[in-house]
Amino acid sequence: MSDDHSLDHALQIGMKYCSYRERSTKEVKDKLSKKEFNYNIIKDIIVKLQELGFLDNIRFSKSFSRGKNNNNRWGKNKIKYQLKSKGLTDNEIEVGINSIEDKNYLNILKKNIELYNKKLKKPDRNKLISHLVYKGYEMDIILKTI
Repeated sequence: MSDDHSLDHALQIGMKYCSYRERSTKEVKDKLSKKEFNYNIIKDIIVKLQELGFLDNIRFSKSFSRGKNNNNRWGKNKIKYQLKSKGLTDNEIEVGINSIEDKNYLNILKKNIELYNKKLKKPDRNKLISHLVYKGYEMDIILKTI
């Protein structure tokens, strides 16, 4: 396979991979590595996808943060940890985390508390706190809210 053909093929894969949901640069690198493209091609494709607007870590960070908070009811600590594992910088993570509205964040925390208490026959404060910490909420916010 010629390099031009490989580049086109890698670009097609990258564009398709980024088109149905936001991706981090690391996710795209991993995807292309699995397809056994060489390092230089992957590097060129990442730049091309960024130029074309298919790939943007800040946009990914915001989308991921708000989505995981709204849909999975995760707290900021768990979201930060997941974003780190997706290869984002501290700055990119911070921008994503800060895109979650405070009011929304507290409402989702309250919803978590409500759903968890419904599940238990008798409310147990310690179990509730552990559950919320596991979900990634910060201790000071948990204690203020319950």
